[in-house]
Amino acid sequence: MRALEFAVIDTETTGLSPYKGAKLIEVAGMVVDEAWTIREDKAFHSTINPGVPIPIFITRLTGISNRMVKDAPPAEDVLPAFFRFLSGRILVIQNAPFDLSFLNYYAEQLGLPKLLNPVVDTILLSRKLFRGRHNLDLILARLNILAEGRHRALGDVILTAKAFVKMAAMIGEEEVIKMAKRRAFHRKPSL
Repeated sequence: MRALEFAVIDTETTGLSPYKGAKLIEVAGMVVDEAWTIREDKAFHSTINPGVPIPIFITRLTGISNRMVKDAPPAEDVLPAFFRFLSGRILVIQNAPFDLSFLNYYAEQLGLPKLLNPVVDTILLSRKLFRGRHNLDLILARLNILAEGRHRALGDVILTAKAFVKMAAMIGEEEVIKMAKRRAFHRKPSL
């Protein structure tokens, strides 16, 4: 484990399940360091050519078009570097089961080790603080964070990192670290 660094990550995909043929089209990650500082200088971002057409509704949601990924590298070229970026870091993910299902599916397909890092799911942090639903837009609104750049992996990573740092301060940073180290956030949240 690195000197307590978090990697806030997000993926964009062509659908809801890799087991039903959905593909990765973008991955991003950004470090939150031991001083709880969001490190934009320690980031990873890549679009991915999925090898299949991107559905129109995904292009409308994310802004990622077939033209944008035409010359992007395939997953087998991007994910080994992305997994190295994640190595030794606690993962912070909004709705962790979704992103981990894609990343671990691809890991299996590409012969990479599955991600077994401790995980902090921001949905579960939000449940400790707020009632009601816990999608990213609602969490951001509750924390007075302007939701710019939504539905792109890097934009969502920056917003999730801001929400994570604010919620950790509210819950207690030491408590969040303890919970992450206990891997308490591996439970699947309901959507």
